[in-house]
This record gives sequence, C-alpha cells and structure tokens, in this order.
Amino acid sequence: MTVSRRHFLAAMAGLAILPASARSATHSDAPFALAGTVFTGEDKPPLHDHAVVVHGTRIVDVVPIHSANIPRTITVPNAFIMPGVINCHVHGLHSPKERRERWLQHGVTAIGDVGSPLKAISALTQTPTGQTATAACSGPILCPPGGYPLPVHDNRYGLVVTSPQHGREQVRRLADLGATMIKLAFEPGPNRKPWPMLDAATAKALCNQARSLGLVIRCHVEDIGGLGKALNAGVDTIEHVPHRWLRNGVPHPILDRQGLPISPYRKLLDRMVKNGIILTPTQDVLSRSMWSGPELSAPVQYFNQLNGDIAVGNDFPYRRTEAGMPSKECTLLQSGGLSNHRILQGATRVAARACGFKDRGTIRAGNSADLLLFSGSPLSDLAQLTSPELIIKDGQRIIPA
Repeated sequence: MTVSRRHFLAAMAGLAILPASARSATHSDAPFALAGTVFTGEDKPPLHDHAVVVHGTRIVDVVPIHSANIPRTITVPNAFIMPGVINCHVHGLHSPKERRERWLQHGVTAIGDVGSPLKAISALTQTPTGQTATAACSGPILCPPGGYPLPVHDNRYGLVVTSPQHGREQVRRLADLGATMIKLAFEPGPNRKPWPMLDAATAKALCNQARSLGLVIRCHVEDIGGLGKALNAGVDTIEHVPHRWLRNGVPHPILDRQGLPISPYRKLLDRMVKNGIILTPTQDVLSRSMWSGPELSAPVQYFNQLNGDIAVGNDFPYRRTEAGMPSKECTLLQSGGLSNHRILQGATRVAARACGFKDRGTIRAGNSADLLLFSGSPLSDLAQLTSPELIIKDGQRIIPA
C-alpha cells in the first residue's frame, strides 16, 4: 500500500515507542519497499517511479513502482530515496550510543574515523545491527618519531614506526585490534623547520602490508611538498586539500597568475585522477582557518574538472565543525563547482570506497539496507539533506532527530 505523509508519520511515531527488540523483530519479519525517485549513487540519472525492496538487513531489488509482487510500500509526497550518507573523515563519538544520537538519527548511517586512540578501536567496532552508525576506523596515525600528529596533538593519536619491519608490525597490530583502515601523514608542517616524515621504504612497507590485509590507506597532506611522497607510497586517499608549499622554510605560491594550481601541483592532481586516488577536501574545517581563500578552493575545482573522485568528510570535531549531516561541507563543494549529483555521490558511493565499505554507499541488490527517504529532492536543493523523513539502517526504521 501507499502511505500518506500523515499516516506515515503517525506510524513511525508509534514504532518509536516500542522497545528496540520489538522494533527489530517488527522491521525484519516481512519485506517492504520505499517508493519514489531513486538515486542509486551510481553514474546514472535517478530512477523515477521506482521502489527499493528491503528484506531483513538487505536491499533485495530496485524495480519500477508498477511491477508485480511489490510488498507493502512506504512513500511520501515528492518522495526521494538515496543511500545513507557516509561522513568519511571524522574523529571522536566512539560509542554506539554516541554514533546513534549524533550521526545515525541525522541520516549519517556510516562514518570513517581516521585518527583516534588505540582504545577507541574496540568501541568503534561495536555496531549492533540497525542501532548505530557503522564505523570504519584507523586507530592512531602512523608516523616517524616527532612526525605529525605528534607536534600538534595528544601522543595517543600517533603510533610511532621506526623502520619498514616495525611499520609492518604496527599495521598488523592495528588490524588485529579491528582497524579497517590505516592512516599516515606526509606533513612537513607550517614552520621553517619541517617535521620529520616517513622515509620512502617505510612508507611503502606500511602501504603494502595494509593492502595485503585488505585495509584502506588514508593519508593526511596539507603541504604539497608531501603530496608526491604520499602518491609514491601507494595511498588510496588524500585527506584535506594541499594548500601551501614551504620550500626550505620559505612559502611559495601554489596558484599561477590565472588562479590555477601551479604546474607541478597540477601534475600531481592529474596523477591522482589517473590512479583513482580519492580526495577528501574537508573544506569545512579548513575554511575555519587562515587558509580559506582560493588556495583552498582552486585545487578542488581543478580536481573536479578532471572528474576526480571527491569524498565528503568534514573533520568533526575540529574548529567547531558539527556532527549530524555534513551540510556545510556539501555546500562548500557546491560553491567549488560540484554538481549536486557529484556531491551526493561523494557522500555515498565515493565516501564508502574511501572507508573500504564493500556493501554500502549505493542502492543495489545485496547491499546493506542503509537508506534515506526525503519529501523533496536533494538533487534540486541540498538543504533537503538536513530533513530526512525516514532513516533505514540495516533494514530497520529509525525516527529522525
């Protein structure tokens, strides 16, 4: 059946007062469908008058709304269905309860925690089905003695490696604890005397070991002097926008007279696109710093023009960035020239790949049923993202905050 908006909200309110065990049983016993316009997250136009069929924790089909044998159907006026949003670059809010209240109930069904103390890994791996945002996590950032993040963050956020063999051991240690990613940094810092960076052999050993274990390799880079080293090591993502260049302690411009990235920088961005390396700009956090001008936006615009893969992450909680839907990050990407379609992909399919999620981020049969239902299309108005009518997590219905 098709449920009106009024009856839909009343039904959801009724379900909200049931205990979690009762809600779980109610939601998983019988298949149901969300009907409307379906944005799958893939490189194709949205599917009008389609239904996403859910059974248990999984999507089982995406079919035209008038197909035979569609189960009971939930919809609202101007219904728009998309994958759950993934904020792929965050820190903190480790417990399942925190992730439910600050992420899931706002439509963020998964996160990538890219730098937290070792003891946080066990909490981030606790993901009761349908009860909290799923987390990919890296644990502390792998670094040489004195390297980033140690000069600016608590020592718990860095895990020192001293040789290729030691680096491989530390990667295996993180994997054994439950990490699904590793994070390293090629960051010389903003000072005249550069911070130590991983040597080429150690960095390569880290990446090779991580890849052999199926871990995604994330890399912090803010100075373009570290970008080539990161690409040589074999990372999967570049976190932040490289927006400065210190050579021998002297600042050098990163944009030419036309406002484009200088030639050496363009070549590195070209290489990233060619090799399928994701850029996670985190413009929300960087725009709150002294580096909020064209040096921050121009590289993202150039990368977008090359059709490079751009993921959505806002670096919560630094510089008062917010939990919940990363709407400011999306708006900044829009200002940088990304279409709404590309932004939604960055918050779903691309963010899933950045986190190493294999069964999230797109709407297709077999994927986890992490879905958002809106009354109105975020493709037309990104502000819609902050007002989901219904959140589906692992096939279970969550009342939005």
